[in-house]
Amino acid sequence: MPKQRQTCTRCSQRRQKCDRKSPCTRCVLNNEAHLCTTVWKEGYNPAVHRRYPKKPSPTTSQSLTDPSTSAEVSPSSGIPWPAGQIPLHFRSKAPGNQSAGDASRGGSISTSSDGVAGSSDLPNTSSNNVDFITYGRSEFTNISMGTLLDNKEEYTRHQSLMDETLNQSRTKTVLDEAATETFSPAAQAAEVYHLQSVLPTKEQVFQMIDYHQNCMAYWIGGIYHGPSLRQALLEAYGDNGHFDLRCHDWRWCALLFSILSASIIGSPEEVSNSWGFSNADKLKLSRQWGNSLISCLQLGDFASRHHIYSVQAILNMHTSEHLVGSAKEWAVYQAASTVIARGLGLNKLGRHPEDQMSPSEMTTEQKDALIQREIGRRVWSALISQDWLCSTSQGMYTQQKRHYSSIPPRHFDEETWEPVVSYQKPTFTHVSNYLNEIAHVLVRYLDDMMDAGDIESKYNVVLRYDAIMRGLCIEKMPPWLSLNMPHNNDWPEWTKWVRRSYHASCAHKIIMIHQSFLGRSFKDPRYTYSRWACISSAKTVLEAMEKRLPNEPQWWVEQAFVVTAGLCLGLDLFHRAEGEPEAIKDLECIQKAVQILEQWPTSSVAAHGIRLLTTLLQEHSKKADASRSESRAKDPEFPPNIAPQAIADAASVDSPRPSPVPLPPPAPTELPISDEVWANGDFDIDMSGFEELMDTLPLQNGFDNSVFLDTLWNGYTV
Repeated sequence: MPKQRQTCTRCSQRRQKCDRKSPCTRCVLNNEAHLCTTVWKEGYNPAVHRRYPKKPSPTTSQSLTDPSTSAEVSPSSGIPWPAGQIPLHFRSKAPGNQSAGDASRGGSISTSSDGVAGSSDLPNTSSNNVDFITYGRSEFTNISMGTLLDNKEEYTRHQSLMDETLNQSRTKTVLDEAATETFSPAAQAAEVYHLQSVLPTKEQVFQMIDYHQNCMAYWIGGIYHGPSLRQALLEAYGDNGHFDLRCHDWRWCALLFSILSASIIGSPEEVSNSWGFSNADKLKLSRQWGNSLISCLQLGDFASRHHIYSVQAILNMHTSEHLVGSAKEWAVYQAASTVIARGLGLNKLGRHPEDQMSPSEMTTEQKDALIQREIGRRVWSALISQDWLCSTSQGMYTQQKRHYSSIPPRHFDEETWEPVVSYQKPTFTHVSNYLNEIAHVLVRYLDDMMDAGDIESKYNVVLRYDAIMRGLCIEKMPPWLSLNMPHNNDWPEWTKWVRRSYHASCAHKIIMIHQSFLGRSFKDPRYTYSRWACISSAKTVLEAMEKRLPNEPQWWVEQAFVVTAGLCLGLDLFHRAEGEPEAIKDLECIQKAVQILEQWPTSSVAAHGIRLLTTLLQEHSKKADASRSESRAKDPEFPPNIAPQAIADAASVDSPRPSPVPLPPPAPTELPISDEVWANGDFDIDMSGFEELMDTLPLQNGFDNSVFLDTLWNGYTV
C-alpha cells in the first residue's frame, strides 16, 4: 500500500520543504492557507508536477526563440501595465484597430529564460515600457523589501495566469485577492449592489464628467486626462448602455465617483437642475457619492495595491469634501495619498530624454509614455502645493523640496497634447505651477518665522515676505491671469473665474502673512502697517468675490477667503469708535460678506461663515446700544456666553481718542513669544483662526482653534 502523501501540493510545486502541518507554515506565511492541501484537485500529472526547470545556458539566455520556454515573466523586464489596469488613454493602439489588450497579449510582454532562472536584469528604460512605478528611477536595480516581495510574487506566477491578467474581466485567482479584506463576502456583495444602485444614469454621468472637465479641472491642475477618461467611460458603457462596476478597477471607479461628487456640489443650482437634480439633492448626493468613493478605494485595497487612480481620486476629493463638511476625513486620506505617490515613484519624475521631442514626431507608445510622465508630474505638484498651503495653519509641512526630483509639469493643450510655449494660451498647468510658487513662499515664510529670535526679528520677516508676495503676485503671475490684460473671448470659460479667484487669493495671502501681528496692531503703533495691509486686502477679497458669474462652480477656499475678510473687518470694527467713517465702512463690508456667502446655499463653509459674521454683527449692535447709555458705557455687561475680556479690549482700551496735546508714544507692550508658540501657531484664519484674535473677540465666534475647526469641519448641514 503506497504511503499517504504528507507534503502539500503548493510546497511540492515550489520545490520547497513542507512541515507537513495542515495548513503548513509556509502556506500560512504566503497567505495561501486556504489552498494548502495534499490532494491534486485535477489529478496527479508527473509531466507537469514533477518537471524541474532547466537552467539555461549563457547563449540561450540572451535570446529566446521558442515561445514554449517562456513559462515565466521576468519581474524586472519592464513589462507594461496589464490592459485591465492601464488607463485607456495610455494604451497603445496597434495597426488594424487592434486593442491594446490584444496587442499586449500578442507580444508586448518581454520574456526571457533568465526570468525562469530567477536572475534579474536592469529595468528597461525604453519609452515603450514606461509606467508610474519606474518614473525617475535610476538604471540601477532597486534593492528593497518591496521589490523583493514583488519579484517573488511575479516569479511564482504561471504563464496561463499572466495571460489571464491581461483581460480586465478575468476570473479572479488567489494572486489577485487583496492583501487585506475590508468587507466580508456578504458585506462586499451588499456594498457592490449599493454602489451600482447609486450610480446615476448614463446621460447624467456624461453631463457631470463634461462639466468637471470644462469648468472644474483647472482648479486641481488637470490631474487626469479628461478626453481619455470620457473615452474610457464610453467603452465601459458599451453598446448596451450599462456600466457594470464589477468589471472595472475599483480604484478607477473611485476616481469616477470623486468627479461625480465634486460636480454635483460644485455646479451652480441652475446647472444641476438642468441635469435633473433638485437643490435638496445636491448635498445628499455629494455625500453619498463621496462615501461611494471611499468604498471603492477599500474594495480596491488602495492602501496595499498602489495605483495613481487612488491618488487622483483622493486629490479630487479636495473639491467637495470641505463643502459637505467632511474635511477631517479628507485630511487622513490626503496623507495616505502622499505615501502612495511616493510608492509609485511620482516624486522621481525628473527630466526624460524624450521630453525634448515634439509629440507629433513620437510614436504612439512614446506619446503614451509622455502623457504618463506629465500626468504623474501634475499629481505630484498638486500634492506638494496642498501640503505647503496648509503649512501656515498647521505650523509645519511634510514635503521638503530637496527630497524629491520631479520637475514641474509642462504646458500642453488638453485636447491635442501639443506643447504650449507661450502664455498667450491658458493651460491648467499655468495655474497649478503659479500656485506652487505661492505655496513655496509660504513655507519659506514659516521657516524664517520659526528661525527669528525675537518679536522685532519676526516682524522684519513679515515685512520682507509682504514685499516678496506682492512682487510674486505681479511679476510671476502668468500674463493672461492678470486683470490688467483684457480677457480674450477665445479663451476657455474657466479663465474668467480663475482670474478673479487668484486676484482674491493674492490678497488673502497678504492677510496670511500679517495676521500673526494683526492683534498687536490694534495696541502698538509699530505694527500699524499690518492693520492696514489686512483691512485693505480684506476689502480687495470682497470686491473680487462680490458677484457669482454664470456657470461658475463654487470652491470652498473662495468662501473661506470671504469669511477671512469678514473676520478681519470685524476686528477693525470692534476697535473703532461708533460713528467713525471707517467703522461705517467696515460694517457695510461685513454685511456685504454675508450677502456674498448667501450665494452658496449648499456649502457648509458658507453656512458657518454666515453664522460667524452674523454673530459679530449682533455683538457689535449690542455694544453700540450699550454705549448710548451712560451707565452701561462706564461698566459694560455682556451675555454670559461671551468672553468679557474680548469685548472689553475692543470697546474701551483700543478705541482712538482725540487729544489736543501730542503725547509720547506708548511703551512697547511686548508679550513673551516663545519658539514653541510660533512653531505651533495657526497663521491661516480660514483654517483655524489665530491666537492673537482670542484676546479681542468672543471665543465662540470662531477664533478659538477647537471651536472654529470643530464647528466648521464637523459636518454642518444646510
